Amino acid sequence: PGESSRIMEHSPVPMSPLESLASSAVKTANSSKAALILVLTRGGSTAKLVAKYRPGMPILSVVVPEIKTDSFDWSCSDEAPARHSLIFRGLVPVLSAGSSRASHAETTEEALDFAFQH
Repeated sequence: PGESSRIMEHSPVPMSPLESLASSAVKTANSSKAALILVLTRGGSTAKLVAKYRPGMPILSVVVPEIKTDSFDWSCSDEAPARHSLIFRGLVPVLSAGSSRASHAETTEEALDFAFQH
């Protein structure tokens, strides 16, 4: 927690919305003595920002692959964001199953279910 506070004091002001979200998540998790921080991410940048603030608990980074389609072909992003997360302090990456659901709410619900099972 002391290291997190020092990093937050030296962060640029104003912060980007994503940076503000990450620092607030760490501050809240530290003050509530949470067991872990759960982050849903596609490319890994959100989880890496949370790790930047060095929380006092592990960060479970659930990487949700993006399924894309054009009129002829379906493709799914690879596991590279999960692999790249391995070098960041405190990040524990897991790769969720991809989804072809139309809404982000349904994909988020599936990813949360996946995270709670692991």
